[in-house]
Amino acid sequence: MDFVIESLRTDWQSFLGFSPRLIYATVLLWVFWIAGRVVGRIIGRVVGKSESIRGNMGFVQRLVTWALRFAGVLMALGVMGFQGVAASVLATGGILAIVLGFAFKEIGENLLAGIFLLFSRPFELGDLIRTGDLVGTVRALDIRSVHIRTADACDVYVPNAQIFSQELYNYTRDGLRRPDFIIGVAYHDEPEQVIALLESATRSTSNVLAEPQAFVAIHSFAANYIEYRVFFYMDTNNSTRNITALTNDVMISCWRVLRDAGMTFSTDVTTALDIQSAPAFCIEGLQPGIK
Repeated sequence: MDFVIESLRTDWQSFLGFSPRLIYATVLLWVFWIAGRVVGRIIGRVVGKSESIRGNMGFVQRLVTWALRFAGVLMALGVMGFQGVAASVLATGGILAIVLGFAFKEIGENLLAGIFLLFSRPFELGDLIRTGDLVGTVRALDIRSVHIRTADACDVYVPNAQIFSQELYNYTRDGLRRPDFIIGVAYHDEPEQVIALLESATRSTSNVLAEPQAFVAIHSFAANYIEYRVFFYMDTNNSTRNITALTNDVMISCWRVLRDAGMTFSTDVTTALDIQSAPAFCIEGLQPGIK
């Protein structure tokens, strides 16, 4: 009986000697736990003030919060004298990260790619991008994926690793875009006159930039018509028309100027041949049996 009492007394004395460390570690852990939440919210608000990265606010906030809380756990273990345990936690965490990295390779890749995309900033929210065959507007960047809204109102969530590892085309980084379209004009219309009319109509269209200048180039010689390619520039950040609407405006302007000039044009021009005025060899070719 005396042995039991003495053992309890020894344990109590040990607990009293250890209790200050336990209280200190508990307070430290509580402080870091609360600090993680507070600092995470502050960082989130700072990030939220920037429109370009506002969609990443939740991602940054959670990252900061749990990083501080994990640091608090390690410091609390160190205060209680469990430095070895803290080191083991770090070592185990590293081993666990490697194991989970192999087991959940795609999740780990997307997480790391998301962090790299967050800090490298190859695009901002609202940018029009293309990755692979997908073209759309960036709506949000999360831990696992990038939220892209396509032109046909479809919400697509692309894994971060896919965007990070493939070519990424950002069409609105500086706001400058160069739309183009092709129109066919008959061979009997003078190419120099066609090019001059198309360039004049394009450059006079509202929201088309004066610099760089719009220009027209002969694209190819088709069977029944010459294909002309019209190029023009626009500033998507300051234009009152989107790219589709402005392209329509330019196409209508080109249609009007060619119509007023009496030219034959479309994407499937068929050049009519007047038999009355055609050379004899042409008439012979059109009438089988005539030699």
